[in-house]
Parts: sequence; C-alpha cells; structure tokens
Amino acid sequence: MKETWSIIDAVIETSRRVLLFGLPGTGKTYAGARRNVPEGTAVYQVTMTDETPAAEIRGHFLPKGDEFVWMDGPGIRAWREGARLVINEIDRASSDCHSLLYALLDDPEFAELTLPTGEVVRPAKGFHVVATMNGHPSDLPPALQDRFPVTVEVTDVNPEAIAALPKDLQRVARDSALVADEDRRLSIRLWAEFASLRPKLNKRFSSKDKGTEMAAKAIFGERWSEALRAINYTAASEEGS
Repeated sequence: MKETWSIIDAVIETSRRVLLFGLPGTGKTYAGARRNVPEGTAVYQVTMTDETPAAEIRGHFLPKGDEFVWMDGPGIRAWREGARLVINEIDRASSDCHSLLYALLDDPEFAELTLPTGEVVRPAKGFHVVATMNGHPSDLPPALQDRFPVTVEVTDVNPEAIAALPKDLQRVARDSALVADEDRRLSIRLWAEFASLRPKLNKRFSSKDKGTEMAAKAIFGERWSEALRAINYTAASEEGS
C-alpha cells in the first residue's frame, strides 16, 4: 500500500475534519464513504454543486397532510447521531452553503445551529467530516480552508478499488487513472464499469472479442481501441516479466 493510503487510514477515523484532494477518479469518495468507518457509525453523503441550497444539507419543511413537518438534512442527521458526513466536491459549494458549512465544521466544543423550527442542535460525540475535492485546498474560501487542519493529497489510486478489478485490468487501470493529461486520463470509475459490463456482453454475444469490444466502445467512447491496446500490452509485458 502506498504511503498516501497509510496516512489516510491513520487519520480518517481519528481526525474530526479531513480533506482529501487530488486527481479525480482515484477513490477519494470511496474512501470517505467506506474506509475505516467506526463500527456502528452511519455515513451520510452530499455532493456539492454550484446550485446546491443550504436547505438540502441542513433540512427543510415537508407537507404532511394539513401541516408541514421538519425533515433533517444529512448534515444535521450526522450531527445528531455522531456519524460521518462526507462532503464531495466541497470546492463547488454554492455561496448559499458557505455559512452553513462554516457552522457544521466549527470546533465541536462550541458548534451549534438554530434550526428554522427554533431548536438548537449541537454535534454529538463521534461526529466527523471527510471532504473531497479535485482541486487544491487553496481554491477554497479562507474560512472554509481553515476548518480542515488535516489535508491529504491523494497521489495514488485507492488500493481497494484496484484490488476489486479483474487481474488483467489492475495495472492498466492504476496507470491510466494517474495520467496528468486530463484528455488521456481514464478514471477508476470507468474501469470498474468496464469490468462489470465486459462479462455480460461476452455472454450476450457468445464471443469474448465481440463483447469486450462493445463494452470498450460503450465505456471509453472514441478511445476504446486505445484502452484495449493498453490492456493487451500490459498483459503481454506481465507475461514476459
């Protein structure tokens, strides 16, 4: 296991606020949702966009019969339960979300929020946050960046994601996911989908070559032949080593 993931394992379940940043498709989101989650701890996720409203994270009123009832959002549920909150693409958070994120990510000793219901809520023991982004932490507003004292640059693909792939795809998937050129990079998500689709199409077409080609075209688009050549080249080089 690369040192990057040893560091992530060491901090992700013991630090209150961890920010994972680096190339897309390296398993940051997977790590946040699955890696070293304390036993019995729930995981809540939210993916930020430029249009995500604060209410989607905090909660809002919903109609029920002749009245409106309050429904906690993932941020408040994680607070109440002392759970893990995974905030994906945190650098894309809308300005509407910034103030809420500042409150959610405050030091737990004095963090609190007053909900639209008038209830004052505070984070329960065990609450912790794993945030992810593809850019650099300096892209965040200073007040948001300051709330992540633990930041880890993900420079290698999640080894669990690689190990889940068929043997013939592991090396080529790892290498292509780390290519610096964005136009040539193939994320681990694409390889995982290819690994899932390939056997199904092989069975459907009763032909390994035909099914594999169709799967590659569906997943990799105009780069399908390049992807298959890379698989074959890697397999040949490993056999000869």
